[in-house]
Amino acid sequence: MTAAKQTLIDRIESYYAAVDDLDPGPIVGHFTANATMVIATGDVRHVGREAIRGTYERRKKSVDQSFHGDFTHVVDAENSRAATRLAVRRSSKRGESTEMDCIALFTFDGELIEHIVIWMSGENSLK
Repeated sequence: MTAAKQTLIDRIESYYAAVDDLDPGPIVGHFTANATMVIATGDVRHVGREAIRGTYERRKKSVDQSFHGDFTHVVDAENSRAATRLAVRRSSKRGESTEMDCIALFTFDGELIEHIVIWMSGENSLK
């Protein structure tokens, strides 16, 4: 595996680790200032770090614990793109549990996420 490919994989997994820590600051630190986040299964689009921060602040109010892992990555390092399939497990502050399958398509500017499209099989917590 090339160093460039491993760098993008590391950034993706670092992003999901930050998501699991439920702290919006480090999460948005993975994005460019004008990044876009599209939730394909929820007809949702967030543009810019502050909009993305807002979605993770809202998520933090309802999510108690989350897990994003069991990754399968397909990386095109030459074009700074990647696709990742992953498992998601989440528990709400009301004690409800959710398990989902998720696919995310990433475009990077350097090591920062410039664009992400997310498909998820269950409830959208990124409204």
